[in-house]
Amino acid sequence: MEARLQTHITQHELARRWGRAEATIALASAAGVGPQFLRVNGQIVYPQDEVQRYERACLFFEPAEVALRDFH
Repeated sequence: MEARLQTHITQHELARRWGRAEATIALASAAGVGPQFLRVNGQIVYPQDEVQRYERACLFFEPAEVALRDFH
């Protein structure tokens, strides 16, 4: 069986990666904050390279806190 490179992650996976609630990630995305995303078959997914780009931009901060600091 051929291994496939995962190119997108779900909101659930991003929430686990950042140690945040999935609802928090969903609210930030709805507000246009955080990494760019796609809507595929009604589900929001984040390209891996966009998540990594966003995390690099937040190197001195925790990514989820940067995404939400102006959201509160």
